[in-house]
Amino acid sequence: MTTNLKGKTNKARGEETREKLVEVGLELFAMNGFNGVSMRNLASEAEVNLATVGYHFGGKQGLYEAVFREIIRFRDEFMPTVELVNEQIVRHEKGELSKEDLVAWFFRSQMEGILRDPMTLWGIMLINREMAAPSEVYSLLDEEFFEPSIKAMNALLEAAMPEGISYTEIMAVGTALIGIVLKFVKAKAFTDRVGWEEMTPERIEELIEILSRRVVAFICC
Repeated sequence: MTTNLKGKTNKARGEETREKLVEVGLELFAMNGFNGVSMRNLASEAEVNLATVGYHFGGKQGLYEAVFREIIRFRDEFMPTVELVNEQIVRHEKGELSKEDLVAWFFRSQMEGILRDPMTLWGIMLINREMAAPSEVYSLLDEEFFEPSIKAMNALLEAAMPEGISYTEIMAVGTALIGIVLKFVKAKAFTDRVGWEEMTPERIEELIEILSRRVVAFICC
């Protein structure tokens, strides 16, 4: 196996280059959309030659799909899985967790993942673009990102909301909850209005505490 002077194998260097292109692609596609990014832009920002993009991904479309696969891969880092939600529901049924605590945990998990991780912010921005103008990758996003997310949220809402609530109401409340989370992907308008210069960790915690309390009241009452 070939090794360069720094001790890295060609395979390791190739993986690093691939990861760098996905990271750069995520940011550029989120900011400018698919049509607003050229192969030359991607290569320049990733500091690789133009042919490298084609070598690793076959072209811009291949990189675009790889970016969405990466978004799907780290979905579980900020969106609780169905399995994790069900574990918390069992705790609630055993009396270890109140409905209010269940909802607060779920909402906080999403908000912390989005507000504390810049890469998650880029991912949500790109998802918003794809939803506004669906491309060939939308079916992948719908099946592997949205469907698991909706199942997890519906399971939580069924456990937390009063008995007898219709599926339509559950979906309406879930959609409203998603809207609250997505509203703070770009929080500059909010921070300007409340006089915050930036979203410091302390400000993020204050915001999450306020929203969690209000979301609990909205869902559990």
